[in-house]
Amino acid sequence: MKLLLILLVGIFCSLTSYSQPRLTGDSYNRLGIQAGINYTRLQSDTFLFKYRPGLMAGLTTRANTVNKFLVIYGVNFYQFNTGIDAMVENSQTQTEFDFKATGVQINLFLGHKLIGEHLSLGAGPVVQINSKLIPEKGKDKYRLRDYNLVAEDLQDISRLNFNLAANVSFGFPSIKFWGQYQYGITNMLRNLDLVELQKKDSRITSLKGNLGMAVAGMVVYF
Repeated sequence: MKLLLILLVGIFCSLTSYSQPRLTGDSYNRLGIQAGINYTRLQSDTFLFKYRPGLMAGLTTRANTVNKFLVIYGVNFYQFNTGIDAMVENSQTQTEFDFKATGVQINLFLGHKLIGEHLSLGAGPVVQINSKLIPEKGKDKYRLRDYNLVAEDLQDISRLNFNLAANVSFGFPSIKFWGQYQYGITNMLRNLDLVELQKKDSRITSLKGNLGMAVAGMVVYF
């Protein structure tokens, strides 16, 4: 955690020092504060996770390069949620509940301006550091529907993950709206112990879960 804090402070200082406003001609390099809503689930062949809303906020820098190309990089703090069907503890009553995870994402996008500073497309990698997958309070013993597993069996997901993202932004030089989709190229369930889970339910033949996250938000540049 100390290393993470040092890394984030370093990135923040770099963004702040490098991103002083320059708006002469086609030069454009500014620091922004952004916030948005994400809609997320883990895409898995084993468990049927459901999309749920969450929040995201952070710092971003947008820098022009050459020939209408630009670089967008930043740090975002987020909470994502994903739902799943379950059975109430010590009961046959069907229900559903949400897992949540919090963390930070570091992104680096290469983009292209379609209409000046008003419309652009971008894509690139995202490094994600996240917490455990935490079930709703009091529901860690709920049994997952169709399996002899309980919610807490899925908590220990991988803490370091990598995503690919595509991004569109539109608006004005000082304020923009943006939409983004991220797909996890790493398996977030790879840290779970398959052998131990198979002892509880032999139907668990594989553990794979890739992040699917749609995000929409607004950024204000200084």
